[in-house]
Amino acid sequence: MRKLLVVIALGNLGLLAGCGGGGGGSTPVGVPTTITLSPSVGQSIASGASLNISATVTTGSSNSSTVTWSLSGPGALSSSTANPVTYTAPASVTANTPVAVIATAGSGSSATSNYLPLTVLPSGATNTNTVPLVVDGGPAPPYPDGVFTSVNICAPGTNTCQTVDHVLVDTGSYGLRVLQSVLKSSLSLPDLVDSNNNPIFNCVAFLDGSYLWGPVAEADLRLNGEVAGQSLVQVISSSNSGIPTACSNGGTNENTPQLLAANGILGIGGEPTDCELAGVNFCDGSLGQIAPVYFSCPNSACGTGDLPITIPLNDQVVNPVVLFATDNNGDLLTMPALSNDAEPTASGTMTFGIGTKSNNALGSATILTLDTSDSFQTNFEGENLVFSFIDSGSNGLFFSNFVSNIPICTVNTRYFCPTSPLSLTATNTGTNNGVSTVGFTVDNADTLLNNNPNDEAFENLAGPQNSNPPAGCSGGQGDCTFDFGFPFFYGRTVFTAIDGQNTPSATAPWFAY
Repeated sequence: MRKLLVVIALGNLGLLAGCGGGGGGSTPVGVPTTITLSPSVGQSIASGASLNISATVTTGSSNSSTVTWSLSGPGALSSSTANPVTYTAPASVTANTPVAVIATAGSGSSATSNYLPLTVLPSGATNTNTVPLVVDGGPAPPYPDGVFTSVNICAPGTNTCQTVDHVLVDTGSYGLRVLQSVLKSSLSLPDLVDSNNNPIFNCVAFLDGSYLWGPVAEADLRLNGEVAGQSLVQVISSSNSGIPTACSNGGTNENTPQLLAANGILGIGGEPTDCELAGVNFCDGSLGQIAPVYFSCPNSACGTGDLPITIPLNDQVVNPVVLFATDNNGDLLTMPALSNDAEPTASGTMTFGIGTKSNNALGSATILTLDTSDSFQTNFEGENLVFSFIDSGSNGLFFSNFVSNIPICTVNTRYFCPTSPLSLTATNTGTNNGVSTVGFTVDNADTLLNNNPNDEAFENLAGPQNSNPPAGCSGGQGDCTFDFGFPFFYGRTVFTAIDGQNTPSATAPWFAY
């Protein structure tokens, strides 16, 4: 289950608690020089097309337009010193091609630079805001109902890139996390550091007790025609040493493809960063507590007793969708229904943006707006489960069954094993009073997985939300969660709108289907 633990904890308790930009100007002393580009965010451009780019250099209260331009990747610049400059893409490319246009002010140790990441598209490219999804067992099968995509990761401001496949798509978390062990040594991603030049490490814990640990780094991300430049990501460390107890907390560090069952996680949920909830930064100390998410590690190694640090929003691992040029308010996952209860594989589509193009219109989908814990309410078996969510990173429907008391499997103990398939219903209600009743089937997981050893896509997997016997939910206390994991996505298009972004309907965050 990939839902962030800290989000649920804050929801149950009621809110407890860089890299980018220029630097290094020498005149006047102590005043940094910055370069602002227009356009300011990554773009895609058709082969043979041109784009005008301008730069403004600021030192203190002084502005200047004096820069030197350079290029990483194919194409041509109209000048090395004119401002604005015109970039012309190559007349023909056979595949999406990364390019960076770089503006530099000053020279030597006082040089400051900024860049615009671009993707040059082949002639006739369509639906550039979509990427394919696949359920196929991942890099370490079997992994039932794990949904994956590929992400192109580039060293910032360069065309040195690597496409990482089998990255788990997760609407229950925020930001890209990629295993250090799958990144090529030639792909150098600079670490985020504090004012003492100590690397900043990130810890993320999940509901199943697992966690991920590793440095925050900067990268340019590309998903088809979408570009997320200067994106802060987590590189999941291959080492198990130097991890603070405040992060590990007795859990499992899933830092290999076999443990993670993926090469990384792409968190595309309803928040812009991994320490933000309902517009509040719970990692800056303003709430009286600091969540154990960010740590400063001298000489790249923390100790077991180290405590978390405060960190502003713009230095946090970021949901890459919010960095896109236009399709930045959310995403939708579309999966066909399975023709049988179990299939070897399943394929679908992830589309970026909501109401920004003809292929991401909301249509007649029911919107469920979320409360301050990013949850909606589910009425199931007479219980009001007030901390419910939709989570593509969970590979089952997970809930505590207070009335039916469905037996738990003896072999696959994460799941339910009823003696015969159960047809159940639940009613979901958003804070906007949007209401949707959904039906689902719970089948015997031991039988399903044993009788279908070559299958990875299952519509009817479900399991207990908690390992302890269910205690019911009363007044927001107790077992008050329904996790609509990936089986919920089959036969549906599910929208996730991101908090703080403009959407065509209702105030984000919300789910819709």
